[in-house]
Formats: sequence, structure tokens, C-alpha cells
Amino acid sequence: MNAYNFSTQGHTNIFPIAYQSQNIPFTEWVSLLTLGLAPLVAHIAAGVPQPSYLYERLPKWHERLCLYNPTSILWRYAAITDRRIRAKAWDKKDMAATNALFWTSRGWDGSEDMVTSASPYCTLFPEHSRINLFSREMLKTIIVTLQGTQAVVALGMALGGSSSSDGFVVFMGVDLIFFPLAFIGLVRLFCALWLTDDFAYTSLQSTRLIESTAAKNEDARISLDSLLDVDSGEPNSREDRFLPTSFWGSRVFRVAFLLPTLGLWVICVLFLLQPQGGKSFTITAFLVAIFYLIFLSISLVICGYYLARGRTTTAIPCIGSAWYQAYTVFLMGAGLALIVVACIETRRTACGRWTSAPIELGDWLACSNSRTPDVVDMGHYQNHGFGLASGMPSRDQHNNTLGQGEFWVHNFTGTCLGMLHSTLIKHSSTLEEVDLKTIQGIIQNNPSSL
Repeated sequence: MNAYNFSTQGHTNIFPIAYQSQNIPFTEWVSLLTLGLAPLVAHIAAGVPQPSYLYERLPKWHERLCLYNPTSILWRYAAITDRRIRAKAWDKKDMAATNALFWTSRGWDGSEDMVTSASPYCTLFPEHSRINLFSREMLKTIIVTLQGTQAVVALGMALGGSSSSDGFVVFMGVDLIFFPLAFIGLVRLFCALWLTDDFAYTSLQSTRLIESTAAKNEDARISLDSLLDVDSGEPNSREDRFLPTSFWGSRVFRVAFLLPTLGLWVICVLFLLQPQGGKSFTITAFLVAIFYLIFLSISLVICGYYLARGRTTTAIPCIGSAWYQAYTVFLMGAGLALIVVACIETRRTACGRWTSAPIELGDWLACSNSRTPDVVDMGHYQNHGFGLASGMPSRDQHNNTLGQGEFWVHNFTGTCLGMLHSTLIKHSSTLEEVDLKTIQGIIQNNPSSL
């Protein structure tokens, strides 16, 4: 057993990495990793749109990779909401082009100009100019919003000193390393009414094929224009369709949008500083805090900069830059490293929760709650004040029957969960019932008797 120093005395104490997952069976590993990756997968699946390819050359792997960056997803939600606020007459055409992400000869393009320039390639418009209540996007929004609400409440309870079972396991295991990422679900609420995947744009190759077929066959009058259910008299220029970014509603939103991310950044900083004292971390908990501090700081700087500059494209403006691609690779590599470290340190506590803390500390922090406030460890480390009392066997080693008040104390190693309902205790010899407060008062009044 490793010797851990639990006394921080104002210093930051990081427990050395410990291999604690050796007793986890394969079936539990599958469940554990599924639970841990669920927030990450859910928010990527909900936030990354299906690209619409309008250029012959398809994007390379590193050009696709940036779409899955959580910072890109945050920006997309901001741009969609801002565009809806500034729209003079929001219609199906705006709905489709705003939710789409176009791959063009210039790279990824989500600008407002694509609303009209990409319309000849649209083969399917949304049924309405707002979200359909019975759609996949609405289901995604409900799921990620519930995850986000749970994450914020749990993190807030943990920050406020609530017990871990009611809130967040401070020394988290691999099941919770991506738990804070669920806050993106709350940011999604800004644009929830205008999200859809009920649209389709043809590729450039498909368009040419259709035109070629129509030219060769006079009887087959195929035209993409027939697929466009739009009014020919509608505005086509960007200025005619959208208000400028100086519009007061847009300015208010751009400030309000950053507040949830800023709030989570503050929680992350407080988690690292722990102003209430006792700065103790496992390697997993410390790396998770650093990971989110880096991600949130960079996201605030990037999104804040482009929002202040009045950028309106739904594809984050720096998506094609080498440094943003490098940042995306770093973020994904750091996430993979977190999974590896957390898998090494994760273990199951007595109450069934997962933690990366050693057994001397982790069980109490993870299992203590309003229902079982008392978590008593027996025999794991220097605690010999507890054992299991039993009257069996009824005879001793000399074949004598145990007398009144005699019993065996078993050398038991484990953890007891429950509640000490009263301060009444019984003496082991006489079984006399005594109030523990009485003994504590005598000791305080007669310190010389110690």
C-alpha cells in the first residue's frame, strides 16, 4: 500500500499515480468506457453537421478534423443564433443554408452569401422555418440539455461543499472525465429552435450529371430550379436578408453567449485553487482540471475575438489555419491521454461509484451523502478501532462457553456505509449503555486523565 500524505497545510498535494484498476472485469470496462464517453459522443453527434460538398476535391483528414473540435461546435451555435436574430425575414432557405456546412474551392464556407449562392444546389428544404418538434434535432436537444443541466447542478453542488454522491466526485474516475463537456448542451439552447438536418445539397458532380442528362434527353426536362420552393421576388443580397452586426440585439447576444462558458471557466479555476482549503488532487483530477482550463480559455479567446469583430460565418473563421488544426490535434491527444491515465487510476468504491483516489480517502468522498453520511473504513490502513463483533462460535479455544458479554472480534477489512443514529454506545465487558457525549465531557473537564 502506498503511503499518501493527506495533510496539505496550505500546499497543493497531488497524489502519485497508482494502478488501481487491475480488478475491473472486461464487462465492467465496457460499461465504464461507454458511460465516460457518452457526453463526448453525444455533443459531437449533436453539434457537428453533415457537410455539403460543392467542390470536386474532397477535404483531407486534417481539414475534416477541425469540425469535431468542441470550440468549433460552440462557435457554430453562436453564429446560427446571431444570424437568426439579425434576419429580416427568416425562411426555409435561410434555415437550410445556416445549418449546412459547405465545402467549396475556398475550403469550409458558412458565410451569409451561401444562403443565395448555394440555393441552386439545394434539393430539399426544411418543412418549416423552425425546428420540427418531432425531429431528430429536437431529440438531440432534449438529451444534451438534460446532460448539461445535470453537469452544472452537480459541479455547483461539489463546488459548494456538497457531498460527492449528491453532486460530483471530486476525485473522478474515467466515467466522469468528459462530464463537464455536457455544458455545451445548455449553450445549444440559444439556437435550439432553428436547428435542423432536414435539408440536402447536391454535389457539383451530381449537378453536372443532371444537366448533362437533361441536355441529351429532350423528353427529360430535369431542372434543379423545380426543386426550389422559393419566391423569385425574395431578396438575394446579404444586406437585404440580414441586419448588420451593429444591431443592438446581436450585440446583447454576443455578450450573453460567452457567459455560460465564462461561468464554467470560473468553476474550473475555483476547482484548481480550492479557496476553502485542502488542495488535494489525484493525477486524473488534476489533468482533467488543466484540460478544461486550456480548452475553455482558448475557446473564450477565439469566440470572443471573432464575436467582437462581427464575424458571421457558421464555420469558425480560423478553421482552415494551421494553428487551429494543431490546436485540434493537441486537444484530441490530451483527451486520449486523459482516458489512459484515468483508466489506470480508476477503481470501484464500496458504494459502487468510481474514483481515482486511494481507498483511504476515495470511499468517504465518493460515498458519503444525506442517506449514508457515515462511511467507516475498517482495516485498510491504520484504523484498528473497528471490527465485526460476533457471538459465534459460542466456545473459545479451551472449549469453554462464552460468558455474558463475551464475544469475538473478527479482523474484517472493508467499508461500512450507513448512519450513526445516536451517540449511545455499549461497553464490551458489561454491555452497559453509555452516552458518548458524557465520556467526551469527562475527558474535556479532566485533561490530566488522558
